[in-house]
Amino acid sequence: MATIDTSTIEGFDGMTADEKVAALLGVQIPDAVDLSGYVKKDVFDSKASEAATLAKQLKAKTTEADNATGMLTTTQAELEELRRSYYVASKGLSGEEAEFITFKAGKMVDDKTTFEQAVDALTADRKNPTFDWTAPVGGNGTKEQTENSMMNALIRGALK
Repeated sequence: MATIDTSTIEGFDGMTADEKVAALLGVQIPDAVDLSGYVKKDVFDSKASEAATLAKQLKAKTTEADNATGMLTTTQAELEELRRSYYVASKGLSGEEAEFITFKAGKMVDDKTTFEQAVDALTADRKNPTFDWTAPVGGNGTKEQTENSMMNALIRGALK
């Protein structure tokens, strides 16, 4: 039950009993407020402080994870570069030729072609002689001999 603070009623102490009753009946008493769904301020403040602390810890861990991810990505890229350099060197390539083959093979890599396949395709011609200047003119042998014969015939015809 609500209590009435009589100090808020002006001149209450000097009133007669009938005047006090009339004054008390004229007082507006607010309806009781149901606070059962609310959290006490001290509980709220402690939980808000705890949430702020946890948010700071989470932010610190997220930053650490981002840094670690960045380092891992960098390390993986460096490892891939070393692996590619080793593969190109294993093919007997060096200097500008190795740089060119590495660059060109890197551009050829996609979801169907690996770096190694691209390097192999680009270096396949290094194993085959393009033209044998010492081959005899007009042979009935292999395709390579026929190509050499045609080239020799063209060159000799151009020189005459």
